[in-house]
Amino acid sequence: MTQAQFIDAGGRRLRHVILGEDGEAVVLVHGFAGSLESWEANQSALAKEGYTVAALDLPGHGESSLDVGSGSLDELAGSVLAYMDAVGIQRAHLVGHSMGAAACLVVADREPARVRSLVLAGPAGLGQKINADVIRGLIVVNDRDALAPLLQALFADPSHVTDELLGRLVAHKRRAGATEALAKIASSRYAGTPSGRQLRDVAGTVPTLMIWGVDDRMIPAPAPGDIVRPGVLIRVLPRAGHMVQVEAADAFNDLVADFLRG
Repeated sequence: MTQAQFIDAGGRRLRHVILGEDGEAVVLVHGFAGSLESWEANQSALAKEGYTVAALDLPGHGESSLDVGSGSLDELAGSVLAYMDAVGIQRAHLVGHSMGAAACLVVADREPARVRSLVLAGPAGLGQKINADVIRGLIVVNDRDALAPLLQALFADPSHVTDELLGRLVAHKRRAGATEALAKIASSRYAGTPSGRQLRDVAGTVPTLMIWGVDDRMIPAPAPGDIVRPGVLIRVLPRAGHMVQVEAADAFNDLVADFLRG
């Protein structure tokens, strides 16, 4: 991946990477305790399809500012919009994972004219129960050996939890204030938007693709028919868990590229 850079967005210092140029913009938004590296298997592939593809560390995550304000989903969505403003992206396809998918739904609710489409991978906030034990562990645990089983819960194949992944997360979490930032974000509710709509009702207001791994133990795929509605396409990929964009990267990238082409 290209070397990350830093930019001021809405008064916060955010780390980001942009690949490609001149094509329609795609903004990648990671999940809870994640970082822009969550998209290492996807960003280059989408850029090769002719898109300008940006990935950022949300506030409280990675190497970005640990100032998360209220920690609310609306605050995170505001940071995504501020980032788009800072890098000159007026309108984008938003691709979000887990908590990041919920933030993207809030962006689409707040500023629908700025969202070409939504791709939601293992999205939070649609009604399925989230594995709270893993969330609590990701907040308080800083030790590699104790983090390993927590991260393994995100994958169908635990071999994806590499020393590199563990080392990166430990480094991010040991920053002074990181635990408090994650705790504040985790205390936010993920069900509604500032306008009063349920997140699940925002899906389909712009073209929406939802992708789950069949073995997702964090936020299981919904029962057939639970979220079916006009404007929403749902795909469940085999041999993948919550980090479906990593474990099923080729299939995920093909699905997203086909969807973005319309």
